[in-house]
Amino acid sequence: MLFLFNDIHQCWQRFKVGLSIFVVGAVSLFAIGHFSAFFHYASLTILFVGFGYAMLGYIGIFIQRFSFIKNKKPPPKF
Repeated sequence: MLFLFNDIHQCWQRFKVGLSIFVVGAVSLFAIGHFSAFFHYASLTILFVGFGYAMLGYIGIFIQRFSFIKNKKPPPKF
């Protein structure tokens, strides 16, 4: 599972794609969600899939930033 979070560029790409899918789901929910129950739930499904994918990328970004801080050497003492 940790192999998903090794490359920061892949994590950013995953976050941006997930955010785009989320926006498509949100726009479709407001634009066509009121026509029928099928469109409403299909839009919600797209929205939640995009949210999950974006959060997978965001968790990778967070882990990369946190490990950078954790592995940073302390300043030398004078």
